[in-house]
Amino acid sequence: MPEISVIVPVYNVEKYLSQCLDSVINQTFRDIEIICINDGSTDNSGKILEKYAQKDARIKIITQKNQGLSVARNNGMAQAAGKYISFVDSDDFIHLAFLETLYQAIIQNNYDIAGCDFQKIHSTEVPVFKSMKLKKYIPALDALLNKKNFIHFSVWNKLYKKSALKDIKFIKNLYYEDWVFNCCVFAQNSSFIWVDAKLYGYRISNHSIMRSQFTEKKLQDYAKGIEIVADYFQKNHPQYWHKVKELRISGIVKMMMKSTISSKDSNLHKQAQLLLKKLYQQDLIGYTGLSFNNKMKLFKFLCLGE
Repeated sequence: MPEISVIVPVYNVEKYLSQCLDSVINQTFRDIEIICINDGSTDNSGKILEKYAQKDARIKIITQKNQGLSVARNNGMAQAAGKYISFVDSDDFIHLAFLETLYQAIIQNNYDIAGCDFQKIHSTEVPVFKSMKLKKYIPALDALLNKKNFIHFSVWNKLYKKSALKDIKFIKNLYYEDWVFNCCVFAQNSSFIWVDAKLYGYRISNHSIMRSQFTEKKLQDYAKGIEIVADYFQKNHPQYWHKVKELRISGIVKMMMKSTISSKDSNLHKQAQLLLKKLYQQDLIGYTGLSFNNKMKLFKFLCLGE
């Protein structure tokens, strides 16, 4: 049984897939399985996966119809045999000491989740491992609710003890699913340790979700994510809800407004107005946690048309 399961969702990334897989199979930590989920790719990604699987028996390929990133990750978790789980996006790559560093941080300190900083990649740059300062959080949620030490919501720069994930899954067909997933996982009273070193290479491309065109679907998914997180905390951890609302939900509101305003789409503005009003009336969002400028933006959205 492998110690770590690395889950790699794959969809039409023939340009970057080899670099990603090379970075995983050459990890200094060798006791791993690499679960690649081919999510209905129509380019040469499938052939590349088969080529690598022939060379490295640790690679397992799951082929499915295109169902999106969340389903691919969930299917990967369902097949994972490791005690620990890592997620690597197939257009990104990791430092060769990524897994070993996070694993040792967990083992030596008896923590449940480890994370590290990342480097935005614009070409073929490689993350540089310069230092390893550790920051410890018990419970883990303190890391997500700490303004001074902002911990990115992504799942791809972390290593999770499988038992810490419990039965939490990624929400199907939801954009920005990482922040919802991590809010719920980190609320499980797990411990978290942060390695202050850039060990993950996050590729910036025109096809990435954050850089692609903002749509009504993405706007609605921001709102849906807020509703899911609010429901989860109000039912399971009500003592944390107001702080989550102030320190994390406020950030999502900011992104909703920023993306809508940048789109310059009048219909999108109307939809944002309706969604923000609904969330405000349900007391799921508010002005607390927003800067003065963002408070004014929210005021305009809420008062538009009245």
